[in-house]
Amino acid sequence: GGRASNRLFYLSVPPNIFVDAVKCASLSASSSSGWTRVIVEKPFGRDSESSAALTRSLKKYLREDQIF
Repeated sequence: GGRASNRLFYLSVPPNIFVDAVKCASLSASSSSGWTRVIVEKPFGRDSESSAALTRSLKKYLREDQIF
């Protein structure tokens, strides 16, 4: 009652479902009265280009300061 609800999601899933998992968490389970953070376990992409593409995709649903 009246307290902030923080959410932390730790993703230890294959890279091909990172974006779908973040999308679902962002749209369905984000905190409206606290912070929401996502930790993505490495490997994060196959190379710097695929890593940058994943980061751009994740930023559609989260701010940069929410992604770890």
